[in-house]
Amino acid sequence: MLKYALITIFSLLFADDIINSESRSFELEKNSDSFLINGTSTLHNWDMNLKTFDCKASFLIEDSRLRGIDDVIFTCNTTDLTSNNSLMDRKTYNALKSSEFPEITFGMTSAIEISPENDKFRDNLKGNLFIAGKSIAITVPIEGTLNNVNGQSTIKISGETELKMSDFDITPPVLMMGALKTGNKITLKFSLQFLQKQEMDTSLK
Repeated sequence: MLKYALITIFSLLFADDIINSESRSFELEKNSDSFLINGTSTLHNWDMNLKTFDCKASFLIEDSRLRGIDDVIFTCNTTDLTSNNSLMDRKTYNALKSSEFPEITFGMTSAIEISPENDKFRDNLKGNLFIAGKSIAITVPIEGTLNNVNGQSTIKISGETELKMSDFDITPPVLMMGALKTGNKITLKFSLQFLQKQEMDTSLK
C-alpha cells in the first residue's frame, strides 16, 4: 500500500509541474533591439551595426515567472553588417566569404534553468556560431529581466562576448594598402527584447 501511495503522490506532483510549467514562443519586438560588433585596428577602433536580423526563442514560464530558456535560433545576412565606411564594409564581406556563405547563424545547444531574483537573471548561453563556413561552440554571458504587462510577458536579454577571427579561419581585413590592419579580436554586444506570441483563438463562435 505504501508503495502505491508514494507512486500516486509522485504522479500528482509531476502532473502539477506539467500544468504550471509551459514552454512559450516569443518574437523580437521591432525597433527595440541592437547588435553591435567592436574591433581594433592599427589606426583606430571601429564598429559595425547589424540592424536586420531574426531571433526566435522559447522560454519556460511557470506561474508567471521565467524558469528557463529552451531554445534560441539567430540568423542574419552577412551583408547586413554595416559601418560608416563602405570600403570597410566590402573588405569585411570578402573576409567573411559572403558570396559563398551569405548567412551567419547561432543555435542554442543546451537548455538553461533559471532562478530569477526579483524577475532579474544571469546565466550563460551556450550554442554553435556559424560564420564564413565554420561552426564553433561558444558561451555567452547574458543577463535579463522578465516583465508582465496586461497578461503579456516581455523578456529583455543583453550580452557581450569576445571572439577571434582566426577561430573561424578569417583573415582580418586590411585597408589603405596595408596602412590599416584590423585586430584579430572582436567584441559582440547585443540587447534583445522579446514579446510573448499571442495565442490565436481557434474555438468556434
